[in-house]
Amino acid sequence: MGEEKKVVIDTNIFISGFGWDAKPEEVLKLLKQKRIINYISLEILNELKRVVSYPKLKFSDQLQNRILEFVFFYSEVIEPTEHISHITKDPEDNKFLECAIAARAEFLISGDSHLISIAEYRAVKIVDAATLLNIILKSQ
Repeated sequence: MGEEKKVVIDTNIFISGFGWDAKPEEVLKLLKQKRIINYISLEILNELKRVVSYPKLKFSDQLQNRILEFVFFYSEVIEPTEHISHITKDPEDNKFLECAIAARAEFLISGDSHLISIAEYRAVKIVDAATLLNIILKSQ
C-alpha cells in the first residue's frame, strides 16, 4: 500500500458523504482507513457546523453531531498563516486553499465545479471525489 496522502476535504464532500453516499462516502472510508490524512482549519470547521444545520438538509441533531465528531476525530486541525485571495467566484472558498497550503496537502477534494476548474494551485491538485479515488487505487 502506498503512503497516505495529505488532503483537505471541502465541506460539500462531507455533506454528500453522510447524506447521499456514492463517491464522497468512499472518500470518507479512505479517511477512516487512514489511507488519507485530512487537514482542517477552525474556519472550515465553523463552516461545516453552519452547513450541517441547514434546514433544507433535514439532518437530525444526532446526524449533525455525528458528522462533526467524525470530522474532528479524523482530521488534523491546522492554523493557516497565509491569506490567499485566488478564488474570486466564491471568495469564501479561499479558506480551503489556505488550509491546503499550510498543511502542505497534495489534494483539495471538492464537489464545486469552480474549484475543480482551477485544477491546481501551487502544488495542490484540486480534484473531485471520483478522481481522488482513481488516484488512490492506482497507487496501491
